[in-house]
Amino acid sequence: MKFQLKNTRIIKEAIVKIEGLSVIAGENDTGKSTVGKILFEKVREYILFNKKHENMTLNDDEILNFPIFIETPYLLDKFNYIKNTSILLQQNKLNFPLSIEVTDLILRISQPQKKSKNSKSFQYIKNIIGGEVYYDKSKDDIFYKKGNLLIEMYKTSNGIKMFGFFQMLLLNESIKEGTVLILDEPEVHLHPKWQLLLAEFIVTLVKTKIKVLVTSHSPYMIDALKYYADKAKINNNFYLAEKTEDEYSVIHDVTMDVSPIFQKLTEPLAELRKMKLGLS
Repeated sequence: MKFQLKNTRIIKEAIVKIEGLSVIAGENDTGKSTVGKILFEKVREYILFNKKHENMTLNDDEILNFPIFIETPYLLDKFNYIKNTSILLQQNKLNFPLSIEVTDLILRISQPQKKSKNSKSFQYIKNIIGGEVYYDKSKDDIFYKKGNLLIEMYKTSNGIKMFGFFQMLLLNESIKEGTVLILDEPEVHLHPKWQLLLAEFIVTLVKTKIKVLVTSHSPYMIDALKYYADKAKINNNFYLAEKTEDEYSVIHDVTMDVSPIFQKLTEPLAELRKMKLGLS
């Protein structure tokens, strides 16, 4: 699928291939998240209403399943509150904004388990976080189980929460072949070591024909995604989001040479070194 935006919100121009692994890198406020949220919106409308958009060009016989947008692990801390608030708002027709990406993710997480916990993907994550994150229907909330310990989510690390999303969504088959999975700066709450593990895991998802778009400003994450994608020989496309003089954003295709990404993202460190040397 080719996804195209022009003069939309902050985006002046963007043409992004959503096939295999797609990565949009860039500084804050350069339109990375905007692309991901509009992609979620358009794919969702296509799936629910068979509403085709000029923004999307599908390949012949392309399989598309429901999109998933994951932004912050803090959502799992407030799962029960957000879910019940959403229900009350709908029942009473109240006008209180909750983004569709959030309310939809809450719905996806609370679906019943369909796959075995013996699956490689589930066990891979379990080995990383030392346990499992799961939805308890009787308590209508999310918990982390480590051995015999049952721990409330607000007491766990954000890294555990981030990997926990995948445990639940894979087991209930919300993530499956054709799913458009959008990860908005997933590295924000992860130590560099876990960023590398997450990058490797993302590539394993792509190998199962899941379409993944990652937005990031972490050199660790981007470099790892490129390394594992090339090693696995999967389709991968890399883009750099930059502001123009008129404060709009352009998404450049840098797949053939990703060095501009690292030049841009390491500029602050280079500037810091200059200051230390008294050169600026």
